Amino acid sequence: MASSPPRATRVFTRAWDLNPWRTTPPLNSKDNRTELTMAQNLYQEQPLPSFKSVELQDRNTITSYTHAFGPMSCEYSFANLFAWRNIYDISWTLVHERLVIHDGVEGYTLMPIGPSMAPTELVELSLSLVAAGMPGDISLVPAEYVMAHPELNRDYTLVEDRDFDDYLYTTMALAELKGRKLHKKRNLVSQFNRQYPDARIKTLTPPVRALCLDLAEHLYQANATITRTVSEEHRAMNEAFNYFDALGLGGIAILVQGAVRAFAVFSPLNDTTYDIHFEKSDHEFKGVSQAINHATAVHLKEKCRLINREQDMGIPGLRRAKLSYGPQRLVTTLTLKLKQTGEAQQPTPDPR
Repeated sequence: MASSPPRATRVFTRAWDLNPWRTTPPLNSKDNRTELTMAQNLYQEQPLPSFKSVELQDRNTITSYTHAFGPMSCEYSFANLFAWRNIYDISWTLVHERLVIHDGVEGYTLMPIGPSMAPTELVELSLSLVAAGMPGDISLVPAEYVMAHPELNRDYTLVEDRDFDDYLYTTMALAELKGRKLHKKRNLVSQFNRQYPDARIKTLTPPVRALCLDLAEHLYQANATITRTVSEEHRAMNEAFNYFDALGLGGIAILVQGAVRAFAVFSPLNDTTYDIHFEKSDHEFKGVSQAINHATAVHLKEKCRLINREQDMGIPGLRRAKLSYGPQRLVTTLTLKLKQTGEAQQPTPDPR
């Protein structure tokens, strides 16, 4: 009864013809060096294509992948990648016609976007990242992919983080606010409209953007506890406003008595979905939070079928607010942490 060759040899041999960087053959299966050493030997002469920082000129390339393959996580939005690029040291490259994005601060690589990827190819990528001196962990792996490939448990420790699930809503549900579950939201919007009959909805032209930044700065300075998350989001938002048109952003604001009391900034995530990047409201105006949510959906109902309102980051109040709108579903992803050499299970013998 023949046994299977060592896992690393099977991994690299399988997709050898797909690897455009290599000029030497894969290591012989009899070689008993560790998998990490094998990966380093395989990639040390011609490593992964260099990762580059996210720049405005990369927009067409990156969005061509998000529109063609339709990832649902907000982390793939070009506007988000650019606005947060310096905060998280975000870089990207193309590997086997797939878009590969790396977060240098958190130390993980996002699940590649492109043609369907077999688990063995994912392990190849992880090992080549390690050989290049980078962590081999892969994040934003769709739960459906993990369920379809239980063999991932052999090479990775699977970690789910509920705090970073995206909230996905149907645009029409948010625009119409029908049903008992959304009755309170509908009432708050009506109350706001009655109390502030002079309220106006404006698109984010340059003059209105300046008023939005005034509100954002006021809310930021009034925050009694400025956490790292709050500070970084404020920085990313200002960066997005600095490059608003170049990033293809859109948005609306609610003005009362000439001042912005709430605003939302958004852009297409893929062909079916818009991503709400930033939303701010002055809570001294009762119902304005619900009004901007509703007005955004009304504005987008002819543009997209779904709205991604991003994550709650484990903030209890934010989680309650997002759940209260009855999301169509949560976009659940996992992080695959590459097991250290020797931790992975040995392959089972081939019964043939």
